[in-house]
Amino acid sequence: MPDFQYPTNSRVMNNMISLVNITKTYEIGPVQVEILKGVNLNIEAGELISIVGQSGCGKSTLMNIIGLLDTPTSGSYSLDGRPVADFSDNKLSEIRNRKIGFVFQQFNLLSRLTALQNVGLPLVYRGISESKRNKAGMQVLEKVGMLNRALHRPTELSGGQQQRVAIARAIVGKPAIILADEPTGALDTKVGQEIMDLFIRLNQDEKITLILITHDMEIAKQCSGYVRMQDGILHKN
Repeated sequence: MPDFQYPTNSRVMNNMISLVNITKTYEIGPVQVEILKGVNLNIEAGELISIVGQSGCGKSTLMNIIGLLDTPTSGSYSLDGRPVADFSDNKLSEIRNRKIGFVFQQFNLLSRLTALQNVGLPLVYRGISESKRNKAGMQVLEKVGMLNRALHRPTELSGGQQQRVAIARAIVGKPAIILADEPTGALDTKVGQEIMDLFIRLNQDEKITLILITHDMEIAKQCSGYVRMQDGILHKN
């Protein structure tokens, strides 16, 4: 197995997301609930874009579809010019592991593991050795300002520190895309802004395509572009 190397910008320059007439309907007993209603969205490589809307508007459902965690009821989704519907389940799992990093509001760190061990988890599933996982983990912890907390467990970290570790975990696998669902929602304003500043820096320095889901218009306005989700419909600005 070749040595694990941290990504260079050239790895992320050809990414593009294209959603055409995406719908999503859930059956709740005898009732069909339409969550997404013909969403159209194109995201170019290297963009920092926000999808903003209130709880229940469909933005998290849209993120799950973009992140290949869910499938649309109808419509088409192309990733790097290839229809996602053509991919096998194994291929979808591989893309999620190698191409997409996820950051969530509640951090989702394993309490029994150190920050460094949490960061290295995506590489475990690739069969990367512990020494190479640790080396890559230390690199990204330094990038997010958490190198001095590498051996601390989540219970020993503040909310902002836990979110920085979660971001390090998202980028350690050299993804082309990061999807962040309400990444500042559980943080106070000051710490939330620090996390947003970190996202902006990662987007500018690493050329990672960043898609932020948020209800906070002040966060959304700091992105290079944003769209509004309301009642399952995407509104361009």
